[in-house]
Amino acid sequence: MKPGEQAEGPRFGGLTEIAQVGDTIRRTAGEWTPTVQALLAHLHAVGFTAAPRPLGRDEQGREVLQFIAGGGPTHSDQELVRIAEMIAALHEATRSFTQRPHAHWQFMVGAPREGDVICHNDLSPDNTIYHPSGTPRAFIDWDLAAPAPPMWDLAWAAYRFIPLYDDATCRRLGYPIPSRPQRLRLLCDTYGINEPERLLQTVCERIRVLYETASAWGQAGRPGWREVWRDTAGQQWLAGLNYVEAQRPAWIKQLA
Repeated sequence: MKPGEQAEGPRFGGLTEIAQVGDTIRRTAGEWTPTVQALLAHLHAVGFTAAPRPLGRDEQGREVLQFIAGGGPTHSDQELVRIAEMIAALHEATRSFTQRPHAHWQFMVGAPREGDVICHNDLSPDNTIYHPSGTPRAFIDWDLAAPAPPMWDLAWAAYRFIPLYDDATCRRLGYPIPSRPQRLRLLCDTYGINEPERLLQTVCERIRVLYETASAWGQAGRPGWREVWRDTAGQQWLAGLNYVEAQRPAWIKQLA
């Protein structure tokens, strides 16, 4: 890190080191970076501005992105509606994206490798900028973006934004205890799908993929993932998966 840079530390997603330099963000690049930068450029070209602008690479070979200032979430229903609208707009904007020959994506272990849209693949409050506070402004940390069915993105968003956590986890993270079926219905209705049962099944599949990815990449020694796997062995995701699977029948019954 150079003088004047402000380290922000590893963030979940690519789990790469991030530094703020002026009004830019610098992060470790990978084989997928040119494809992701092409995607971000396309999004802005077609009018989807809820993502950072790509600014190439710096002299150290790091990816350079527009810095987007903002605050944090309030977890209100109005905020969830805006998130669903942004996801729908994102997916629509990616439909016209043309991949370059031999485009490289960072596919998670066991994740879909094709679909009608390009998914962000790590939509969460941690990867959302709010400005003003409580008003979603942009999604950040696009390293895991890749082609997949829209439901794949929406499932992880449901898990993280509703959130589909147990009460103890919500309290530990400072989240309000949500009415999970009510907020699930709100997310589905705003996005424009009527398949909550299928969505909940996909939530479970998505958590399993994260666990398998963390296991494979962590044990392979990939920076960031190595430390997460060493410290947790993925037990937090297995606990989350068990909770969703146990509660899913009751949630579906309430939705019906």
